[in-house]
Amino acid sequence: MTMMLRRAATATGCCCLLLLLLLTGQSTTAFTPPTRTTSIPRHRANALLPTASLLDQLPASTADALVAPLPISAILDRLQTSLQRRPNVLLQAPPGAGKTTIVPLLLSSPGLTTTLLVQPRRAAARSAAARMSTLLGRPVGETVGYAVRGESRQSSRTDVLVVTDGVLLRLLREDPELTGVAVVVLDEFHERGVGSDTALALLREVQDHYRRDLKIVVMSATLLGEEDAQEARSEDEDVVTTGAKLKAVLGGDEACSVLRSEGRQYPITIQHANSRGIGSPLHRALVRDTQLLVQTMANAIEEGLSKAPGKGDVLAFLPGAKEIRMTVQELNERKLDVEVLPLYGALSKAEQDRAIVKDKSSHRRRVIVSSPTAEASLTIDGVTCVVDSGLQRQPRYDVNTGLPRLVTVPCSRDSAVQRAGRAGRTQEGYCIRIYSEAELDNLPMHATPEIRSTDLVPTALLLSEWGCTSAKEIREDLQFVDPPPEESLAKAYQMLVDLGALEEYTLTNDKRKRYKVTNHGKQVVSLATHPRFATAIIRATEMGESSLAAAIAVAALTEDVIVGGRDTNLALSVRDLLREGPHSFNGSQLLSFAARISNEAKLAVTKAMESSETAAEVSECMGSALLPGFVDLIAQRKGEASYGGSTYMLALGQSARLDGKPDEGEHVIVVDTSTGDDGKTRIRSYCKIDASTLRQVAIEKDEVYAAASKGYEVRKRRVLKLGALILSSTTLPPPSSEEVADVLLDTIESLGGISALLSMQPKKDALEIEELLYRLSLAQKSSSDDDWPACFSSMEAIFSGTSHDEDEKVLLEVIKPWLGATASLKGLNLLSILHSQLSPEQQNRLDNLFPTKITAADGSIISITYNSDTGPLATAKLQQFFGQLNSPIVGPPGKSIAVTVSLLSPSGKPLAQTIDLPFFWKEVYPSVRAEMRGRYPKHPWPEDPLTAVATRMTNKQVIKSSEAGETDKRKDRSKQRKKR
Repeated sequence: MTMMLRRAATATGCCCLLLLLLLTGQSTTAFTPPTRTTSIPRHRANALLPTASLLDQLPASTADALVAPLPISAILDRLQTSLQRRPNVLLQAPPGAGKTTIVPLLLSSPGLTTTLLVQPRRAAARSAAARMSTLLGRPVGETVGYAVRGESRQSSRTDVLVVTDGVLLRLLREDPELTGVAVVVLDEFHERGVGSDTALALLREVQDHYRRDLKIVVMSATLLGEEDAQEARSEDEDVVTTGAKLKAVLGGDEACSVLRSEGRQYPITIQHANSRGIGSPLHRALVRDTQLLVQTMANAIEEGLSKAPGKGDVLAFLPGAKEIRMTVQELNERKLDVEVLPLYGALSKAEQDRAIVKDKSSHRRRVIVSSPTAEASLTIDGVTCVVDSGLQRQPRYDVNTGLPRLVTVPCSRDSAVQRAGRAGRTQEGYCIRIYSEAELDNLPMHATPEIRSTDLVPTALLLSEWGCTSAKEIREDLQFVDPPPEESLAKAYQMLVDLGALEEYTLTNDKRKRYKVTNHGKQVVSLATHPRFATAIIRATEMGESSLAAAIAVAALTEDVIVGGRDTNLALSVRDLLREGPHSFNGSQLLSFAARISNEAKLAVTKAMESSETAAEVSECMGSALLPGFVDLIAQRKGEASYGGSTYMLALGQSARLDGKPDEGEHVIVVDTSTGDDGKTRIRSYCKIDASTLRQVAIEKDEVYAAASKGYEVRKRRVLKLGALILSSTTLPPPSSEEVADVLLDTIESLGGISALLSMQPKKDALEIEELLYRLSLAQKSSSDDDWPACFSSMEAIFSGTSHDEDEKVLLEVIKPWLGATASLKGLNLLSILHSQLSPEQQNRLDNLFPTKITAADGSIISITYNSDTGPLATAKLQQFFGQLNSPIVGPPGKSIAVTVSLLSPSGKPLAQTIDLPFFWKEVYPSVRAEMRGRYPKHPWPEDPLTAVATRMTNKQVIKSSEAGETDKRKDRSKQRKKR
């Protein structure tokens, strides 16, 4: 209740502010929020009344012929009884049951209450209204009407209003009590669109706090129930079935009845790719290769025409508008004696109706090439064969990059079943799937709820205006079937703050981030389009730039511009669409939407449709128009352009590739992206923008940075920046030592910490650091002293991969004082820094206990290396140890450690390793001597190594050295005699 009261208080405050501005003569913003276009008669009752329904008004002959045979008729009495006892019903009914047409008519009290039927798609909403009106024998818009974006057919006598979930959300926003509405029926809920999920959560909020008498009916063709739970658990041990979650949201056993209806479907023959002759392309290959998909589908459609029972029509399912247009073109080029019709959401109403409603005067067969729009809620007459690509397009939002994208993915098994079912609505049917049975088994059982993966920016703004002030309130206070992901909400909130639609604040007793809607945010919500486009429209209107607002309106409203794209350059797509006139897409919707912005915007759109020159002017200003809503998606080309494509860096710090556009300029605004075959981001839709426009919104500042290409050398420059993009740069004098230290410290942390710094050290230094750590570990084990610096145990943890945040902190504190004195990370000597942490006494103690050098028997200085695998190791030629009776040792008395001696041949090759020289001389040396003396005859191999003189020299060198020594002795004796 708190949330709803907060919302009411906010609305009251806004009204008072507006009144104050009017009284004081102050003007409000130039943008005027649009007025309501869809309304519910206020005189109608809220409660569901026990009176005759619209269904009762049907002539007996019609009821007997058209209603009684429908499977849904078997549960109508139970449905009415359930709603009298409980406020909510969860109704599962497969396609063909008649639920979409019959249930709303059953629950309507003519002239007394209004029933809302909610459909996920505009085409489905119009089609449902038409079917119910036909059944009643009345025109659409009288007893049964519809309201979709930009189009409404209703009257004061409308008892059943079919709306999309977007329109329902707008109705809830304008009138949270839904005055005059007795029942809301949410159809096709199994599709799990973000709009449907959000609408149900808000309806439950209204039902709990404002309208105890409001009835909610959720209808779905498929719901994950107990019969599917076992299979679901094999995929996810913690699964809670969708049906169970829905029932819980609807109030559980006390408030929700669950009803099931049978479907109506004739037998369908299923043909998979591996069972008959259309080939067996891998699904993933079809996703990557659009041309292959089109050719495969066209071949399958041709086969379907020959196998369709009763020579009926063929319905083909493809993922999106682009593939549909290409397939339609391919089929037309094959000159088949059929009418080929596209069907997808961005087509005009007339074009959609041509595909949905069959012309009974024509006997020509049809091929309807459709998006998933026709999967469930649309009834298309005459179809007896379905060709299924098994693919669908899904909106995704990358929370890591902030990039919106559309991805082509396999459909669910539920969808595959529903698509096939379209072939058996009126008689026996045939279905061709261009994927194998094995691939069908690998499809996900159910569609992933859109709320888990889509862009939540519009949803977050809507719920903020509703009264939710934080992600916690959305996730915990609202009754979502699947709560929106916290990370996605956080990204959405940040985007809305950046757009100026939300303002962040905290409470004195609770420092958690909260958000409230700004005046700009309220204007954005009123436009019912994405906040990015809405922000751009509002800014253009405020500046008096009606042509800019018109350009954005075309882009925002016309899905075909972005989804499916005639040209990846959005401005060119808008220009071409405007030049084609209002009949190439839904011109009435566009003009209606432009009128909601301003009369000037509507006039600009009208002129652009009538004049190709004006259309060109509108498209040319697209980049400037979109800028206010897409600052973070500005992109700058990296390197030179090429015909193969160019790579762009976005202001939000990610890269994306634009294929095959060598002349698009250095800067673009990215509107939509996809994932390429190589897993990298591809730009699907964009518009050019000139650098001079960007400079107006860029920020100039002095920047100290670490140049990665120069070993992270710290430099200083003056830059003009937009996010991560540098529009211009000027070199400044070298930074101060404090600035250097700060930048290098940040760089170390951003690269991954001390381990990244360690990887930059010369290999020799890294080995010496490892030796130093091992020597210290030996010293700690051999004595009770624990006064060795903590940084060494932290560094040991880094080497062993067992470090924690505390180890990083300790080492960073040690390194900090040295950062200002170096020019780059690569020049930072970590070995010297570690040695500096030892006091002179500690260094001497370490060198005495575990020295790095010893003297061999021949007087040579030999290095000792320390390694955790081998222990202390001294390496020298075997002859250098002649006469040495004992093995060298390190460590304190009583806890000494034998040094492993690696004995080499005269050529430096390993001969043996030992920690026991006496044993080696006695037991091993004789065999080594026997083998090596023939191989190295010039070197000494005495029978008794213990009495031999240690040396690194050959026999000849030993003799010469001996003779030279005798000569020197004689000379010395002669000199002494002369002195005497």
